Amino acid sequence: MSKHHLSNNRSKAYALLLINTILWGLSPPIIKVALNFVTTNQFLLGRYLLASLIFLPLYFIFQNKGIKQLRQGNWPLLIFLALLGTPLTLIPLYEGLRLTSSIEASILTATGPLLVILGGRIFLKEKISRNEEVGLIIAIFGTLLLAFEPIFNNGSGIKFSLIGNLLILGSNLIWTAFLLLVKKLKTDASQISLVSYLVSIPVFALLVFFTPVSVVARTNIAAPLALMGIVYMAIFGSVIAFWAYTKGQEYIKAGEAAIFTYLQPLITFPLAYFWLGETLSGSSLLACLLIATGVYFSEYHGKSKSAII
Repeated sequence: MSKHHLSNNRSKAYALLLINTILWGLSPPIIKVALNFVTTNQFLLGRYLLASLIFLPLYFIFQNKGIKQLRQGNWPLLIFLALLGTPLTLIPLYEGLRLTSSIEASILTATGPLLVILGGRIFLKEKISRNEEVGLIIAIFGTLLLAFEPIFNNGSGIKFSLIGNLLILGSNLIWTAFLLLVKKLKTDASQISLVSYLVSIPVFALLVFFTPVSVVARTNIAAPLALMGIVYMAIFGSVIAFWAYTKGQEYIKAGEAAIFTYLQPLITFPLAYFWLGETLSGSSLLACLLIATGVYFSEYHGKSKSAII
């Protein structure tokens, strides 16, 4: 493969992942505002119902063109992954976002790739360098400092919630389990088929198991800001951003693509600051510095010639 072709692929990947970073980076403040009018379950149902209405026609179009389908033996794992990766991950994430600031939620969520590296080391016995290990320790310490920040700043001007931060960390752990289990899903089905399944299956789960509690709740789902949040996350968050993320990963390594995840808080901060009036405390800034240092060691120095352990 020529250097010019490799350069073009890298440029495509960076453009797609930048689109993803911007769209997902803008989402925490938008979701937080929408949750003032609807319950988490109503928001998720609306988001994925609309997204499935977009994906399913694409699925049938590509199905008619002979795209390979999922093998029957993979269905149980796929259904479990669809539930694990959507309602079981997003319910604690959104409930945490309801309680804490969108800036802290974005920073905590952005540490997900580090948990994947750690999970791969523990459960899949993947090898990591010494520098990656040092980076993980520093970043995890910074993450815990950020999560427990409300203890150090009780009574500060902006209400940071310890419970909210812990819910987001729990969501990160569930998402990490999802990503590690996805590696075990051996399939030659098309990407559009898998995405359609992962988007549509949660709709039925939300209808059957989660929504009855939300239906009787007193909400204002017709509020413009609520509808804006649901439509934004359905079209831009679930369809465009997810497509850009998966497509971008086809051209570069997953570790390189993960770097863009760390940039999402930079997109979140301006919107949260000017729209919601959110800021960061001194201890939060220190936590961010530790996380950034850990990421630097893990993603840049981690690929050096250090010994593998």
